[in-house]
Amino acid sequence: MATEQLDARTLLAQMEAERTAAQEKAKKAEADYEAKSKELLAKLRDDDLADVVAKCKLHGFTATDLRGALKTKSTRKATPRKSTARKSTGRGKSKKTT
Repeated sequence: MATEQLDARTLLAQMEAERTAAQEKAKKAEADYEAKSKELLAKLRDDDLADVVAKCKLHGFTATDLRGALKTKSTRKATPRKSTARKSTGRGKSKKTT
């Protein structure tokens, strides 16, 4: 069929159907990606955990050793103390004369 012979409405409906099919295909691909990604991350986590357990047994690490190694220091800075002394307003100063 030549495009000149088709009605404009038919062409628009056909284009819309193609677009909808492409969107559904993309959504399905995204869902498949998410499912496979979660599955692989769970497997990787289990493998890493088994590795950590094996190394803890090998070296005799305890939970206390691990807590100390994993503890992070706070990045919060201490605020300076405010002075309780009265601040000078500059009103009592004499002007310099030249």
